[in-house]
Amino acid sequence: MPTRRALLASAALAPLFASSPRPTRAQVETSGEASAGTPVASPQAQALPDLTGFTPLPLTGERLATFEAYVATTLAEASVPGAAVAVVQDGAVAFVQGFGVRELGQPAPVTADTLLRIGSVTKSFSSLLTATLVDAGRLTWETPLVELLPDFAVADPALTPRLTVRDAFCACSGLPRRDLEFMLRGADLTPERMIAEMAQLPLTAPYGEKYQYSNQMVGAGGFAAAVADGGSPSDLSHAYAMALRERVLNPIGMPRTTDVLSKVVAGNDYAMPHGADVSGTLHPMPLLEDDLWLVSVAPSGALWSSAQEMARYVQTELSGGISPDGVRVVSAENLERTWRPGITLFTPPEAPRTMAAFAGHYGLGWVVGAYGGQRAIWHSGGTLGFTSLVAFLPEAELGIVVLTNGVAGTASPFTFAVMLRLLELLFDQPASFAAQQAPSLASAAAGRADFLTHLGQVDPEAAAPYVGWYANPVLGPLTLTVQDDALMIEVGAMRSELRPLLDEAGTLVGYVPVDPPLGGYPRQMTLTFEPSSDGQPRIVLTAPVDRGEADLVYTFDRVETPATPTP
Repeated sequence: MPTRRALLASAALAPLFASSPRPTRAQVETSGEASAGTPVASPQAQALPDLTGFTPLPLTGERLATFEAYVATTLAEASVPGAAVAVVQDGAVAFVQGFGVRELGQPAPVTADTLLRIGSVTKSFSSLLTATLVDAGRLTWETPLVELLPDFAVADPALTPRLTVRDAFCACSGLPRRDLEFMLRGADLTPERMIAEMAQLPLTAPYGEKYQYSNQMVGAGGFAAAVADGGSPSDLSHAYAMALRERVLNPIGMPRTTDVLSKVVAGNDYAMPHGADVSGTLHPMPLLEDDLWLVSVAPSGALWSSAQEMARYVQTELSGGISPDGVRVVSAENLERTWRPGITLFTPPEAPRTMAAFAGHYGLGWVVGAYGGQRAIWHSGGTLGFTSLVAFLPEAELGIVVLTNGVAGTASPFTFAVMLRLLELLFDQPASFAAQQAPSLASAAAGRADFLTHLGQVDPEAAAPYVGWYANPVLGPLTLTVQDDALMIEVGAMRSELRPLLDEAGTLVGYVPVDPPLGGYPRQMTLTFEPSSDGQPRIVLTAPVDRGEADLVYTFDRVETPATPTP
């Protein structure tokens, strides 16, 4: 019988990052330039032109018209509802414009001022906040996290006191990705509780030996910075919001950028999130439910912003820490510290050759790579229904912002295509990235089509014995019901229909959610039903994580509740 992974692997778009070669702790702790751990450039990367010292052409005239038309055309081809794009060049905003709509089926357009989630681009704001506090003498990059967050701990008691503020942002601490553990517990997981429970997360690699993306770890770093700024350790959400506002957002001139959903809604110019069902069809998703799961890790991905205000952020980065209004936000030295290459990243062989060079190392809240030899600093972002990308080339004085209200599976290729088309135009290069990307996109489409042929129909009678209430000690409660012959799952604030996944012989592999945000493709979770040792039914949820990591397995046991779900 083919495994669940085998059924999915035929079309899975390779994740941008995966496990990496292993530099030593000394390499991570000193220069951060992981020279001994840097892989030899692949033949794909070596084939790129050398653009070192090349001054980009201005985004004007025919180049501007070509770029604008490309964004509009590619947005439609990618089925992304809306996007806002800004380009910064030579210290000025050379282009800022909205495309598409804020919500499918509604006429309101995305503009340069429309607020969208920027997702993990928030991490760079948190490392920048920390850099301003290093300037102010409130902490150092080597301040232990436990000095600021007494409840902070990791699974290894010997490692806990050694982890520093810098380590919170390096993606090298040994903590792996565990997103479901805060996504499904948004209603009851506070920042304080998240910090206290980090010791329950496994350490799956020695410190400094592997790139591992941990939203909880960055959250701890951002909250620690807020405490260093005088915030209350018993109200970390407020402390972080205030510190970021006073030290980063206000000095740069970003009054509408916020992690507070009520302020976003009050402004009445925001985009709705969109998710794809298992067939790839997009649907608007409820906005209020989008907020709860990010509260506990706000420094990792909770910010909303606009293309207009994000352009000011890029201007500040490119100017060495000086805002467009001439305010010194951060020293050039500590800003550069966030850009310094650290842990080595790995791109799979099937990735477009341009990306192999673009994704070299992780810094502190930034990815550090190169485009044709030009240093590139960037980060992508993805929350439930929003996808973003911010990138800049410091020596070329060039940067771009792409914000969308689309799901990552389609919007992420769009954001990178827009960025790289801009670079092709301004560095006078042929339009080659779209052709490099085409095989992966075609493979994904073929894989989705094949995957859909393996979805069956639920037998309500066979599912009936498993209807009920369940709980997992990490993820919390789960409810399984049958409604109008459809098998439904509700976990946390998320809900979806389940469909059986069959192998080539028609044998049941498991059940998969088909509705957003739980359902999707290719990163598909699977549920299986089985009896426990005492004969009671239980549900086993298997979820894929990053390349090179084993699937996560969570067991939900049957529990008694005051009310039993009605079939």
